[in-house]
Amino acid sequence: MNNIGPLLIIFLIGVVTKNNLLSAAAGIVMVMGFMNLDQFYPLLARRGIEIGLLFLTTTLLIPFATGNVTLRDIQNTLTSPIGLFAIIGGILGAYLNGQGIDLVQVKPEVIPGILIGVVISVSFFGGVSVGPVMAAGITAVLINIFSK
Repeated sequence: MNNIGPLLIIFLIGVVTKNNLLSAAAGIVMVMGFMNLDQFYPLLARRGIEIGLLFLTTTLLIPFATGNVTLRDIQNTLTSPIGLFAIIGGILGAYLNGQGIDLVQVKPEVIPGILIGVVISVSFFGGVSVGPVMAAGITAVLINIFSK
């Protein structure tokens, strides 16, 4: 485990700022290293976002399974201004997330900046630590705008 320093700093920042997701993620990666499970790093790097999105999407589908969202709700979504805004938000969010995933794969050096931004937002602005991929997408758009 040669690279414990940055992970330990990220873990401690997560603890101090009460960012449980960041602390847990750094802790998991450190424990994997201590247990010589680092051969799984490439798998997580390749499929980790997909696994996370699978669980997130599953969570979002639960209201359909419990009956809290009905066909009538879907119809109202398609015919109301708020519903149409939600559809546009979904389109923009999915597009930005796609741009973010592409960016971190091509330029992983942006990851520390994204993490610092997320920690600042969680610590001082009431942000929620579910947006690193979205933050990467916004970063990608900003890079495209300012590189022209």
